[in-house]
Amino acid sequence: MKTIFKQLLILSTLIVTGCVGSSPPEANESAPEVKEGIDVQKNPVAAIQKVIELGKNTPPEAIANRDPVEPISFKELLEYLPPAPRGWQAQEPEGETNSFANYSISQVSRAYVRGNKKMQVSIFDWAFNSALYTPFLLSTEFSQESTAGYNKGIKIGDMPGREEYTYDRQEGSLNLLVNSRFLVQIDGSNIEEEELREWWNLMDSQALSKINSK
Repeated sequence: MKTIFKQLLILSTLIVTGCVGSSPPEANESAPEVKEGIDVQKNPVAAIQKVIELGKNTPPEAIANRDPVEPISFKELLEYLPPAPRGWQAQEPEGETNSFANYSISQVSRAYVRGNKKMQVSIFDWAFNSALYTPFLLSTEFSQESTAGYNKGIKIGDMPGREEYTYDRQEGSLNLLVNSRFLVQIDGSNIEEEELREWWNLMDSQALSKINSK
């Protein structure tokens, strides 16, 4: 099923580049809750149909409805990393701003440890670069689960994302996109599944979403 999932991501990329598409989808205004994408393993046909549907309804000009902006300084972005919860130790944060072509991206990260547990929180300012956030948005429509673990698209409130977890290694990752601009990535090792979302609750996503986009 990994092959099917990769094919879906390739099709999503084709949608971004304009190989498929015609009109924009309606915005989801649902109350804060957790939703999951289509399970690729259980229903691959429905997943492929979803890609085709997205392709018909989501042309690049409709998705890229915001002009790219200059990212905020990584020094400012450091302020949005969460403090260490009780019982955890926070290591020194890291940050940088990189430019490529006509775009720039700021990113910061910080590791936290508690015994043999480790969490790392990263924030990326994608600066409304649709080439980055559009493929991610499309990938959140699909899910895959097996005896080894899962990799699923989710939505928490109005924030789309992906969540992964491997049972035997007790490793996981939660990625959520705030305001089509900031990607919050939470990676953990030697953790239980629910800890990923517990750490997400430590994030001030509302403050991120209010950052001036000019």
